[in-house]
Amino acid sequence: MLRQGAYLLARPLAWSPSASSAVKLLAPIRPFGQTCRRFASTAQATSAPVSQTPGGISSTPDSPIVTASVGAEDKSKPKPYFLTTPIFYVNASPHIGHLHSLLLTDVLARFSRLRDPTRPVVFTTGTDEHGLKIQQAAKAGGVDEQEFCDRVSERFRDLARRSNISHTDFVRTTEPRHYTAVEHFWNKLVTSGDIYKGTHSGWYSISDESFFAASQVGEKDGKMISIETGNEVVWEEEVNWKFRLGAFKDRLLAWAGDPKSVQPNSYRQDILRQIQNLEDLSISRPLSRVRWGVPVPGDPEQVIYVWVDALINYITVLGYPESLEGWPADAHIVGKDIIKFHAIHWPALLMSAGLEPPRTVLAHAHWTMARSKMSKSRGNVVDPIGSLGKWGVDGVRWYLMRSGGSLPDDADYSEEQLGVNYRLLADQIGNLVARISSPSLLRKVKRFDDGDRDSELDEALSTMRNEFGSRMEAYQITRACEGVIEVIMAANRLFTILQPWATDDSTKAIVYAYHSLRLAGILLQPIIPSKATELLDRLGVPPHRRTWGEAVWPVEVDTEDMIRGLREGKKKYKGHLFPQVEMEAVAPTVATAAAAGDSIA
Repeated sequence: MLRQGAYLLARPLAWSPSASSAVKLLAPIRPFGQTCRRFASTAQATSAPVSQTPGGISSTPDSPIVTASVGAEDKSKPKPYFLTTPIFYVNASPHIGHLHSLLLTDVLARFSRLRDPTRPVVFTTGTDEHGLKIQQAAKAGGVDEQEFCDRVSERFRDLARRSNISHTDFVRTTEPRHYTAVEHFWNKLVTSGDIYKGTHSGWYSISDESFFAASQVGEKDGKMISIETGNEVVWEEEVNWKFRLGAFKDRLLAWAGDPKSVQPNSYRQDILRQIQNLEDLSISRPLSRVRWGVPVPGDPEQVIYVWVDALINYITVLGYPESLEGWPADAHIVGKDIIKFHAIHWPALLMSAGLEPPRTVLAHAHWTMARSKMSKSRGNVVDPIGSLGKWGVDGVRWYLMRSGGSLPDDADYSEEQLGVNYRLLADQIGNLVARISSPSLLRKVKRFDDGDRDSELDEALSTMRNEFGSRMEAYQITRACEGVIEVIMAANRLFTILQPWATDDSTKAIVYAYHSLRLAGILLQPIIPSKATELLDRLGVPPHRRTWGEAVWPVEVDTEDMIRGLREGKKKYKGHLFPQVEMEAVAPTVATAAAAGDSIA
């Protein structure tokens, strides 16, 4: 009896039209539904149970091809709002940039649910687990590739849990469902006539797992490097499969000509420039060099290029090829360093396969430290788990979204600034809710009438929801955060001016503070969901009054109901909404490289 995960070695099998995709290179024996292994170190073929690959997909180019109509959405119900993070490469543990991508996507997903709870949200994330860098990292750690991937993928899943990410699916490219999707997609490319086998030569970067044209490289310190990434490149010449990317120039220009296609606009302009000079794209690698990946159907000596494999995850999660409900993606959220793959390669591949390109590719800038790029060699890569533990989930969420939610511009990570942002929440929101919960002030609340109106705050509150919504729709998350905190600061100023502790009538001060906090609590639910919920609890706002439709002013003011809610909230919660964090106890949350699987990209 072989142990679970053991390999059955067989003699090499020549490909034939009847060959099943269940015939993998060194495929494992694992129960269906568990993560499957990819390749071991030889090119021998092996037989594995057909049930490991759902549907027993044929590897032949003339096997049934999925059309764009398969899984077409039901027009009688709204298209799901479909958002994706990039799937994260598991050659190293998560860092603050990964958390940033997760949070941006989560905030947009939660905002959609808040604004239109009747529209379903599909929000996917996951891990990219193939390629040469995985082979190398696993070897350095003394473990096989699948064990390495399992270990590091779980760290990304754990980061999503810890940071309160509301994703609906977590996909891994080592799952059987992804194999199915990749093989069908490849067969579509074969049928289209847009791929061919030939010799490819060029400057190759192992770090980027990508070829670069001669115009994209230069010499530095006696080495050839990629001008774009700064990573070393070497000249490679090999036989592989190529995609006629240049044939899609006009269609790509038409797609990228839409201002919504790539945002922010500065990145879109760069994409438009790149589309002018397209070369055929190498989309496979020889097995002799890269053994850890999805085999090319019908060509066991070739492995599908990791970036082609990885991009297909966005339809794997929809059930492709059986279903495409939710496609096209409403937004792919990506870092600016991988925008080319999402805004040039992916749309062209989709067009070749008969599918629509995504509606929007939303790219964000990077985090730096002391204005320098984060890298493990500099020892300045921020550990997101450490930050979450010290400042709390919503403290970190607020900082990253308020300081890093301006998409085009790099943001500089600073533990000191994280503290400043946390104290802003504590001083403006936390202290205000504590002040209006004072029993002595609540006893002085009377009936609110029009004579108690404050025109300045009335205007701010009446436009608060629409301004927040328009900024979120434009992906201006930093400005959306700023708009909310500015209203709270205005409410604090009014409270101080009115000095309710020194008068016998606290009504106006309490009412305006209360409703400023109420609107802030509703609107901040996508950004700091746990603290927003606690804030609304402390105010005594019932769950059915926390909707987008309730975030309005003016409203009929029921001071008795307001007082009752505040008193109940005070009984339920002890202490401050944002507990104090001792700065002297806070050291920089910098990750350090350890054993393989603990290194930082």
